[in-house]
Amino acid sequence: MTENLPSGLVHVMEVYRLVRLSHHKRIKAVNEVARVHRIDPNTVSAACTRSLGIPMAEFDDFLDSESSDAFCEHLVRRFPPYQKEIEAVFDKLDGKERQSLDDPTAVVRTLFPDEKKDLIRLLLLDGIRKKFTAWLDRRDIPEDVRQEMADIKKQIDKA
Repeated sequence: MTENLPSGLVHVMEVYRLVRLSHHKRIKAVNEVARVHRIDPNTVSAACTRSLGIPMAEFDDFLDSESSDAFCEHLVRRFPPYQKEIEAVFDKLDGKERQSLDDPTAVVRTLFPDEKKDLIRLLLLDGIRKKFTAWLDRRDIPEDVRQEMADIKKQIDKA
């Protein structure tokens, strides 16, 4: 694991790696990580729950291979400065490659669901505003319709 990661995140990702690659059960993986790092298993369990802000049942759900993307996104949201390292671990375990962090859309993965919804609404609203602007320049649209569109565009601009 990368040495510059917080120890709790390292513990979580090592538990995940043991469950995914070595097919350990969660409890055995937690005990193994605790043994390797010479710490109490409760410390590792706390890293898997309290530091992630989730109950153990949700952590167990994340350990399922079908939840890999959701777990990666959750870790990125909890530890945004370590996005590149987190995604590298998941890429290696899943055998796939995610978008480059040079891609501006990569920051979307750090957003919580409500933030994503708000961003999508803003993007849609901006698209609508641009369409209205283009339609307002057309002379084949009746004046009353253009005026109504202009009023709606003003409301969008205020938002």
